[in-house]
Amino acid sequence: MSTYMPSKDPNSVEPFFVVWCDLDGTNTGVGGDDGELQGATISTVTWTVPSGITKDSSNQAAVTIKGVSYAINTVCTIWLSGGTDGADYNLLCHITTSDSRTLEQTITIPVRSA
Repeated sequence: MSTYMPSKDPNSVEPFFVVWCDLDGTNTGVGGDDGELQGATISTVTWTVPSGITKDSSNQAAVTIKGVSYAINTVCTIWLSGGTDGADYNLLCHITTSDSRTLEQTITIPVRSA
């Protein structure tokens, strides 16, 4: 299953995020925490990016998205450039957690001219 992301302009460099903790920023693993990390953190991340779009950089730094603050090693950020107008790209985010679990999520990036 893929998460469909907002569109990216082919002429810009833009960040996209995979949030592994709860969407409210919690990562306690107790009641009400619906995130996949369940109290663990991200140890390693590997992005699989198809040809036609370019990974400029990636990180697991602390980040604030739409007013919600996320701790370091709970969100994977990838900065992308390029892409062909009208194309959709599936990117795979594969992580290993601090408690040795492996998790994957695919995001779909639609590239559309502004």
